[in-house]
Amino acid sequence: SIIQKSLMSSGLKSPPESLSDLGAIESLRVPGKEEFRELREQPSDPQAEQELINSIEQVYFSTDSFDIVKYELEKLPPVLNLQELEEYRDKLKQQQAAVSKKVADLILEKQPAYVKELERVTSLQTGLQLAAVICTNGRRHLNIAKEGFTQASLGLLANQRKRQLLIGLLKSLRTIKTLQRTDVRLSEMLEEEDYPGAIQLCLECQKAASNIKIEQLDVALSKICKNFDINHYTKVQQAYRLLGKTQTAMDQLHMHFTQAIHNTVFQVVLGYVELCSGNTDTKFQKLQYKDLCTHVTPDSYIPCLADLCKALWEVMLSYYRTMEWHEKHDNEDTTSASEGSNIETLKSRKKSDYSLNKVNAPILTNTTLNVIRLVGKYMQMMNILKPIAFDVIHFMSQLFDYYLYAIYTFFGRNDSLESTGLGLSSSRLRTTLNRIQESLIDMEVSADPTATLTAAEERKEKVPSPHLSHLVVLTSGDTLYGLAERVVATESLVFLAEQFEFLQPHLDAVMPAVKKPFLQQFYSQTVSTASELRKPIYWIVAGKAIDYEQMLLLMANVKWDVKEIMSQHNIYVDALLKEFEQFNRRLNEVSKRVRIPLPVSNILWEHCIRLANRTIVEGYANVKKCSNEGRALMQLDFQQFLMKLEKLTDIRPIPDKEFVETYIKAYYLTENDMERWIKEHREYSTKQLTNLVNVCLGSHINKKARQKLLAAIDDIDRPKR
Repeated sequence: SIIQKSLMSSGLKSPPESLSDLGAIESLRVPGKEEFRELREQPSDPQAEQELINSIEQVYFSTDSFDIVKYELEKLPPVLNLQELEEYRDKLKQQQAAVSKKVADLILEKQPAYVKELERVTSLQTGLQLAAVICTNGRRHLNIAKEGFTQASLGLLANQRKRQLLIGLLKSLRTIKTLQRTDVRLSEMLEEEDYPGAIQLCLECQKAASNIKIEQLDVALSKICKNFDINHYTKVQQAYRLLGKTQTAMDQLHMHFTQAIHNTVFQVVLGYVELCSGNTDTKFQKLQYKDLCTHVTPDSYIPCLADLCKALWEVMLSYYRTMEWHEKHDNEDTTSASEGSNIETLKSRKKSDYSLNKVNAPILTNTTLNVIRLVGKYMQMMNILKPIAFDVIHFMSQLFDYYLYAIYTFFGRNDSLESTGLGLSSSRLRTTLNRIQESLIDMEVSADPTATLTAAEERKEKVPSPHLSHLVVLTSGDTLYGLAERVVATESLVFLAEQFEFLQPHLDAVMPAVKKPFLQQFYSQTVSTASELRKPIYWIVAGKAIDYEQMLLLMANVKWDVKEIMSQHNIYVDALLKEFEQFNRRLNEVSKRVRIPLPVSNILWEHCIRLANRTIVEGYANVKKCSNEGRALMQLDFQQFLMKLEKLTDIRPIPDKEFVETYIKAYYLTENDMERWIKEHREYSTKQLTNLVNVCLGSHINKKARQKLLAAIDDIDRPKR
């Protein structure tokens, strides 16, 4: 192609792709090295050579396949002339020589580039051969490594599976061994005529077997939440039905679905958070779900949401299929029950109804029943003697007032309550109690029994202050400071108030029109306040059930001016959690004696948690020195406390959670922001605010700013004095 381009640049119109066709004329070929030298040494006239090349007929440069010999023979005249043929032959030789010399010149001109390119090709060939050897070795080693790792991984998985199976087998063998020993021991006891011991041992074995059955059923039930299998679920429900614990199965199923939803969404979001952060730091696993979501980056938000929906869809699908199963089988049970073919089902439902009535039954005292009986008699009296209806209703209201005042006096009076500033007793309740004490309770009779007859006549409308029986003990921590008695008394009062609410239309019907405002005031200011007694009464239990002073002492021993981020929470958190666990155990023990209604349980937990959180803030307010790392440690302690506490109680949201978190975060505020924050957050005490300012001194608040902030605190505190 180089020759063709060169010939074209020399004036040739259409250079051929090859010179093989010219061999028919004079066996035209590429000259050898010696011939190149001879051609180069011959004297040449470039202009004459170019004219010879230009004189070559165009047909010789044709790329078509044509017969040159035939072409030349056809050009011969009919009468041949030897001289003309020799001249024409010489001309063709000259043209051939010119072309050969031109080709030789071009080849010699491009020879260095050709040699250089040939060296590059040789070098490239060597490199490719080396690369091929390296790739071959690499593939061989990769195959060896792949086989090794695959076999090792499969071996580990097989060994792990075998280990799990052996652990289960070992557990079963131990159970069998225990049962075998129990059988032998029972025989020995019977031979020794130790019948009570044998019966006790037999009962314990039956209880253990029952627990094993329940545990296995619970595990089988939990598998339904993510992969519903109708045959599996039917067997589980039949097993629970045979045990007579269908309601327990439903409660457990709800718990498992709740846990499945929580675990599913947490694991999906945790995976994306760890992927975005580039590490698997365990700190993410300790975060709450709400806080964990804040670490999801905008780029991964849509994929995370999609995976979250897919995961929740699986749970919801299982839930939907579970509901379908129950709807179908409930209809079947209803049909069979209506036909009288399933007497056992009817019996179990009757038992369930009895249990339900027992759970929702009101808690009453004999006093409450007597009051209700008296109210019934008063109602009959009003129907007969309508002119004195107002007087009867007035005495009924006094009876209720005295009952309410007695409950408060026995179980709710505590001077330290109001000092907490939590508003446990509403202004309406305090007003009602003061009114009852002034209008109905004769405080002087109990204080001065030698009062004059005139004074006694003036107080004839009043009654002595009630006194609690010495048999009622409210100071024992084992009984949660008389919680059972407090629950019975308070809930009896609440039930009595509910009965009065039902009677309001009947009382309003017999009340004279001019006296109806009295009835309305009685219901709005007295009857409706009965349920408000729960807070101050149960607050006393909450205040004594947990050792908050011990927690303050433990917090005082903590070093908060640390210089590095701590990964382990402080021991006061564990101590506080142990207190809550003990409180939970005591609450369960009390509930065995007296049923603890859900509202009461919630109020008790709310009070305890609120007191604990406020004690935590008080402990932080006692800190003299604190660094940024110390504040981070406070946050770690509080998050650990919340995480463990949520496993003990269903109270949501956690009371006063923001009260603690806001106080911790206030440490990082600037001067202007802190001044505004102090004015907006008046729920904190002067001591707590002052300590916050003093601790910030030197870190990001100077002395001048400190004086300014302390003045702002003093301005807030001045109206309280």
